[in-house]
Amino acid sequence: MTPKMNKGPKSLVQRAVITKNPEKAISEYFQSKLEARQVTKYPEWDVARHGPEAELMKAQRDLTQAEQELEVKRVEHENKRHDMDQQWAEMRRKQNVFRESFVKFDQFVQENREKRERADRKIKEEGERQKKCEEDIKILRDKIEHMTRVRDKMQRYVKDYKMAQNYLEKVISETGEFQSISDIFNRFESLVEARKTLTMNQDENLNALAKTSTEMQKLTEEKGQKLMTLNNQLATLESRYDRAKAGALKWEGIVTKIKSTAGDKNLELTQIRSSCWNIYQQICKRKGVPVEVAKGDIENQLVHIKSTILELKRIVKAANKKATKEAKGNVGAPEDRLA
Repeated sequence: MTPKMNKGPKSLVQRAVITKNPEKAISEYFQSKLEARQVTKYPEWDVARHGPEAELMKAQRDLTQAEQELEVKRVEHENKRHDMDQQWAEMRRKQNVFRESFVKFDQFVQENREKRERADRKIKEEGERQKKCEEDIKILRDKIEHMTRVRDKMQRYVKDYKMAQNYLEKVISETGEFQSISDIFNRFESLVEARKTLTMNQDENLNALAKTSTEMQKLTEEKGQKLMTLNNQLATLESRYDRAKAGALKWEGIVTKIKSTAGDKNLELTQIRSSCWNIYQQICKRKGVPVEVAKGDIENQLVHIKSTILELKRIVKAANKKATKEAKGNVGAPEDRLA
């Protein structure tokens, strides 16, 4: 971009090349200003004439040159500022783009993390569900195998007992007493149970009879020995009863005496409580302080009375000591007068 120059006389001084380094440009600017202020020596044949017109032209020439240089610097400054503004705008645009990209990338990473966590949970749940299904399949296979074995066993039983079923059906048709095979089984089971019950009852009765005979004999011997033991215990208990009765009479007398003593002590305690209360009230009245302790609080009353007694002892002791000093002083005074 070529800077716009003001119209005027051309400067004979060759313009220096403007550098793009701002520090170097500033140093060159001040160096040029310093050189401009220095007095230029001209050849003798080119020495300007002295006079106001020469000075005016020289001043105009210097002013024009300074204005041209200032305009160049201004244009350069405007161009640099424009470039810097464009760079700053580009940097801000890139910063916004980077910020938006970072936010999008962060959201993308967060979404991927959430998707991975959901996928891990689904994989884990699917694995647990698959494991449970395999366990259920194994249980069902075991049940199928068991039911298959039961079916085969039942088929063998049906094949083995087919002849018996035919025989029982023939019995039902010929006798007319039973309605079905189940009735025959029920009658058979009833008869077997009755026979078993009768046999058990007979054995139990025989065992009970033998046991009762043995127990009667044993019980007779035990009761005889127990009767002798009870007689001995009766004699011992009668002796212990006599001793206990005598001890009871003794302790009844002691208890009566204790009750009498307890009554006296209780009366004495009541009197002491009343005395403590009266003394405490008198102390408070003498001191001119309110009664703060409850009537039933004997412990705090005694503490207050004790502190008052100790205080009175200290007062009495101090009074006795003071009286002794005064007595000694009175005895010495007549001797001084006699001297």
